[in-house]
Amino acid sequence: METRVQGTESLIRLREELEKNERDILASYAMHSGDTEGREHEEAPPRHRTHFQRDWHRITHSQAFRKLEFKTQVFMYGEGYETVRNRLTHTLEVSQITTSICRALGLNEDLGTAIALAHDLGHPPFGHAGEMILQELVQSFNHNVHGLRIVRQLETRYPDFPGLNLTLETLEGLEKHETDYDKVYYRYFFKDKMPTLEAQVASIADAIAYRSHDLEDGLASGILNEAELNENGPELWKVLRERLGKTSGAARMAQLSRHLIDITVSDALEETGRRLTAAGINSVADVRNHKGVIVGMSDSLKKADSELGEYLYENFYLDYRVARMKSKGQGMISRMFEAFKGEPGLLPPEVFDRYRDADEKRTSEPLRVIADYLASLTDRQAIDEYRKLFDVVPR
Repeated sequence: METRVQGTESLIRLREELEKNERDILASYAMHSGDTEGREHEEAPPRHRTHFQRDWHRITHSQAFRKLEFKTQVFMYGEGYETVRNRLTHTLEVSQITTSICRALGLNEDLGTAIALAHDLGHPPFGHAGEMILQELVQSFNHNVHGLRIVRQLETRYPDFPGLNLTLETLEGLEKHETDYDKVYYRYFFKDKMPTLEAQVASIADAIAYRSHDLEDGLASGILNEAELNENGPELWKVLRERLGKTSGAARMAQLSRHLIDITVSDALEETGRRLTAAGINSVADVRNHKGVIVGMSDSLKKADSELGEYLYENFYLDYRVARMKSKGQGMISRMFEAFKGEPGLLPPEVFDRYRDADEKRTSEPLRVIADYLASLTDRQAIDEYRKLFDVVPR
């Protein structure tokens, strides 16, 4: 039942006014909501929101988004590291950095937010370790591609279309999201065009977030230590140590990631401004036709950031405690995959139906259905499923 209070109509901003505000406030090279190319499935436009607002609202209400809370960033669920990041807290940090950079550059925060909030929806349990084993088992698996499958097909929230029916610009941002760990080798949305600046911002925000919080989490967990960093750490650590001064305890850990984010965001803003000016970028069309990424770090900071990444790889990601978690997660996924492959009837009924349809109709790869199911599980669900398949536990 629709109720109205007389005289309130002039106080409520409709989508058209919000779109006008964007045209008045945002930069000429920002992606305006009113200029969207639309959605894959036709539906009525939002009344009190912009199209990109609707996107990120739909993402945060999705089941896949809620599952991120119990998915590995670096540390596996249940290993006793309760205050380090999980995939959800990482996603929220990426969103925060994205909105900060977008606002400073006059870009569309809602589009940037939508891409940032959805960029890791396709991650399987146990983080990159889980993805690596799934790629060995089913070569077509890729967490970026799987994330697109989630928002386009697998989420079932609406009766009139599969998925979340996001705008093409948000889907493009997910498809073209790239960091050291995110690569997709085909292009479907806006083929042969560079992604919007908002999508480029989400990519660099992801890299900034995981680099800063991995350093903090490595120290907080005790796997990294400051004495070793002082002796053999990269140049960027020396800059951070000077900024930290005599700050100690929990505040020191918090200030560590704060300063690293500040250094990298400030550099990215200056370098991006320089590139925008040098390339004469004045419109979204200029961005799409430009040969190369516009949002990025300066050469000097990119080198320093890479050195920090190499240090973390050698001293944190390869540490035996992290390696043990990785091995356990991969072992569980591999054994479950082989069990389902050998006897598909062990799959939950709705998943078995998709597997049988794929096998009979050859509309998709049957083994990919198994991979999609395993990827949909949280760490906690995967551990529980493993126990149900292989452990004999008396009631």
